[in-house]
Amino acid sequence: MRTKNVKPFTYGSLYKQDLPDGKMTPLTAGNLIEFTIAGPYQNTWPEISANRIIVYKSGVYQITADVSALLEEEQSAVFNLNRLADGSDPLVGSTFDAKGISTVTGINVQAYLYAGDAIGIFIADTYAPRGRLPRYNRAALTVHLLEY
Repeated sequence: MRTKNVKPFTYGSLYKQDLPDGKMTPLTAGNLIEFTIAGPYQNTWPEISANRIIVYKSGVYQITADVSALLEEEQSAVFNLNRLADGSDPLVGSTFDAKGISTVTGINVQAYLYAGDAIGIFIADTYAPRGRLPRYNRAALTVHLLEY
């Protein structure tokens, strides 16, 4: 097999699956979506404890985020892809929302990331006029280097 001039792949993934007994996780504004499983990765580090994927190579990445939200009447949630856990560095064009009763929402963006950047799904805002917070039970975050 010839390997000269072959670019190594760079990708990473994090997932949150259904919790046992149908339990849902509250969507709390100001936090990152919590993940429970690291998927395949190469030249990245899916950091479950920090709920982010760290990239090791600079370049243009395709980033996909999905959240399965359970909302009650009049509830909503707003998310973005963020470099910092405190939500202060969102990627341009990465805001997406959830409205309605039960929804799977997400976004697919391309962005230039620098080596060492860490990407997570930030819960930017929630609206719950009557008591209980909106909730979610599944989520996915993937990054794939397109060019460097």
